Amino acid sequence: MKLDEIMVKDFFDILKKRAIKPVFQPIVSLKNGEILAYEALSRITTDKTSITIDKLFDMAERLGQVWNLEKLCRSKALKAAVNKPKHTKLFLNVDANVILDNEFMCGFTKEFLGKYGLKAKDIVFELTERSSVEDRTIFQRGADHYKNQGFEIAIDDVGSGYSNLNRISCVEPQYIKIDMELIRNIHLSRTQKSMVRIMEHFCQEMGYILIAEGIETEEELKTLIELGVPYGQGYFFQKPAEEFRDIPKKIKHKVMEMQNTESRLCFVPSAFGTIESICRSGITILPDKKATEAYELFRDNEELTEICVVDEKGEFCGILTKDDVLSDFGGMYGYTLHQKYTVSDLMKKDTLVVNADFSVENVSKIAMDRPAKEVYNAVVVLKNGAYLGIVTIKDLLSAVLTIQVTRATDANPLTALPGNMVIESRILSLLGEEEPYAIMYLDLDNFKAYNDAYGFNSGDRMIKALAESMKKSCAEDDFLGHIGGDDFVVITRHADAEALGRSIIKVFQTYLQGLYNRTDWERGYIISKNRSGLTEQFPIASVSVAIVTNRKEKVCRIEDLSEKIVSAKKAAKQQKGDSVIIVA
Repeated sequence: MKLDEIMVKDFFDILKKRAIKPVFQPIVSLKNGEILAYEALSRITTDKTSITIDKLFDMAERLGQVWNLEKLCRSKALKAAVNKPKHTKLFLNVDANVILDNEFMCGFTKEFLGKYGLKAKDIVFELTERSSVEDRTIFQRGADHYKNQGFEIAIDDVGSGYSNLNRISCVEPQYIKIDMELIRNIHLSRTQKSMVRIMEHFCQEMGYILIAEGIETEEELKTLIELGVPYGQGYFFQKPAEEFRDIPKKIKHKVMEMQNTESRLCFVPSAFGTIESICRSGITILPDKKATEAYELFRDNEELTEICVVDEKGEFCGILTKDDVLSDFGGMYGYTLHQKYTVSDLMKKDTLVVNADFSVENVSKIAMDRPAKEVYNAVVVLKNGAYLGIVTIKDLLSAVLTIQVTRATDANPLTALPGNMVIESRILSLLGEEEPYAIMYLDLDNFKAYNDAYGFNSGDRMIKALAESMKKSCAEDDFLGHIGGDDFVVITRHADAEALGRSIIKVFQTYLQGLYNRTDWERGYIISKNRSGLTEQFPIASVSVAIVTNRKEKVCRIEDLSEKIVSAKKAAKQQKGDSVIIVA
């Protein structure tokens, strides 16, 4: 379609008058609400045109002016980046083919960036989807050129346009940004959730950082947190602005609140203690102190790897790492350039922060899920919203090793399933939960008579058979425990616990015949002595399954839970043969 002559004139007027201004939208951690980076966007400053910014770029492509328009937008953004908060990155939108241009390469030399107080590590080239890549080999060579100099690359709008696995495998970017159409109303779409979950798992496996674009509602944010997406961007946090604005405190608190209630990250009472038990106070500094004070602390203390920035009210503000501070103050002009800064200018806000009541196990999982370059950073611990201290990765791994040894000691030697200590911890963790769960107690009927008649070795075989039946029937994320003897526990989120109980029984029945001699099996009973020593007929062994759930009401006290369990077990035992009883 032919372009309107007036619009073409307006287009070139905008270029000639440089009627473009940069605006910046933050990219936010969905773990703690802190800012990772700002994406530089562009807006038209003249009100005498009907051209929108999107239309402007479309016209640039059709008029062969992509390079000139992008150069204008980029130069404006870099000039404004002088005021960018330190330790945040700047995402620059770049057409995939433009990064191969020699003039573009000259615009991102060390000397050029130095004019704006920027370094290569501050810049992320966000490859946009306005055109396909014409030559994959040359493009890959161009991407490697920038990565080797310390720049990072993001693939934009994954899920639409030319973004595909071929592009990602070609570039191996540091960041992948999900197209906003996949985020819009994600809480209402099973398909969108599944697609984002797959992308999140893919990024974790490959070491890429996933960013969700276009988050506009609390429901979308909550769903993305549940799916484990680490970063997000959108109007919910902040609209693009000419200044580099921080995220409002109420939004940060909302993110933390959602994380704390998300079952993957929230408190799990543990027999092995919470993260507070291994937390140390750490070295702290006030945000308005001179950055030189932090530099001198690192310089004079070889073992010091991080300093937490905490204000006079005890609120955690950010963190300084030894590598970053020594890098800033290093080189010929480093000290001169940075001695005028305060601690708040240099601190990094986006770091792993957890509540003091998180379990050691959960914090370990979260910490190990971080990007490779952050995995050895200390974890900051808060209590009642105030700074408590830090946990080093060394201390965390030491605690986890202790847990593993303790669990191995506690495990039942016959079935290798967790024993009473871990079972008790898991059950206590369920108190007060609103998310549906079921606790299943499994007990073998007529087991003592069988054990007496067939001997201990055969009795052990029957117990192992029930344990195997549980393993074959239960999901990977179900918890299986062995209380002792012929008593077992399953904790499940299975939608139909009764069906799961019957499935375990059905599998167990396939083992049973092989555990009896032909005579006893065919007549349906064995002859053995009862508890009084008298000879009696005992039926073939069966399984009683007593199930307690919170589907009708939340259980907050261990006494109430115990009462339900006793009631369910009694009802199950009163039935002859295999039985499944539920107390909701």
